[in-house]
Amino acid sequence: PQRLSLSATGTAAFALLSETGETGSVASALRRRDIARLEAAGTVSRELGLGTSNDDDNDSLGSLGLLCTIPPDCVVFAYRAGTTNHNFNRKASDASSSRRRNWSKRLVNLARINMGNEYVSSDASLFGKAGIVNPRCFQDNIQWAGGPQIIMPLVYAASSAKSLALTLRLFRASTERHPPNLEAMQGGGGFQILAILIQGKKFVDQNILEQAFAFAVHGFVPQSMEDGAKSSSSVPSIVGLNNPPFTNWVFSDLDAMKQLLLNHQVWDLKNSGPGLPLRLVMLMNGLVGQKSVHKAFNSRRLHLVGIIRWTLHLMVEAAELYTAGEMASRRPRARARTNSSDSVIMNETG
Repeated sequence: PQRLSLSATGTAAFALLSETGETGSVASALRRRDIARLEAAGTVSRELGLGTSNDDDNDSLGSLGLLCTIPPDCVVFAYRAGTTNHNFNRKASDASSSRRRNWSKRLVNLARINMGNEYVSSDASLFGKAGIVNPRCFQDNIQWAGGPQIIMPLVYAASSAKSLALTLRLFRASTERHPPNLEAMQGGGGFQILAILIQGKKFVDQNILEQAFAFAVHGFVPQSMEDGAKSSSSVPSIVGLNNPPFTNWVFSDLDAMKQLLLNHQVWDLKNSGPGLPLRLVMLMNGLVGQKSVHKAFNSRRLHLVGIIRWTLHLMVEAAELYTAGEMASRRPRARARTNSSDSVIMNETG
């Protein structure tokens, strides 16, 4: 798939660079390739005015000089993928019914539209008996079917925490290191729609939170459903039973973090309690831990999404809920004291 979005390409590039085995962090790998400015790539960074272009809607690789353009005169062949199914309805008495007939297929060369290229190839022809299969990965199949938006109805129809977590896992599989699908989730508003759908669910738990966290952090592996059910009563440690060491966690997606994870309406303290926000804070602490290889890279990107303001807002909201709870617990005590004093006065007067 053609890569045009700067944000989506940056997300995929950060994940790729973290697995290449190069010495140093992702930030040092970007500096060695002279593309250090890619570190701030993201729809959120452009909205904050941190992009390299004055146009807030410009999300092209050309803003960093990374867009590869091929002149039409240099294209020799361009075949469009297709599917053909040959069904031969033959009678059982036909002697040739047990044998497969030869078939032929013509592939039109789209490059012939440009007649200025004298080296353009002619159309291709396929002839034979065996079937020809052009395998595609799951991400490409989702893209050609319409993009990650086709999975949105599954989120709406999810009736339990387990089914919703599995649906989010399916979303992650369709966008992992795939710029076209990432572009649909980032610039296309996919994460915003996903946040609205999750907000309407009343059964959000730790498994759903970790699946959402895996959208933004490459290298983080959510706990299994069984492990999450066992540890739902208490706040687990940063590294779960099935999690790899958090030293290689890379904050790869600004949009997923800002629009999904740092959305107070999704992880509401009034409905979910302090357990989920506290778990999220602990996970983000792993991004900037002392043993993290990419701690400087992760710290700068967390600053871009306003992590300090979000943390202060969370603390203020938690303090307000605590104060309201304390006031509500004191009211029955005050009423009990008032009733006891009134009964004493009545006894004395009697």
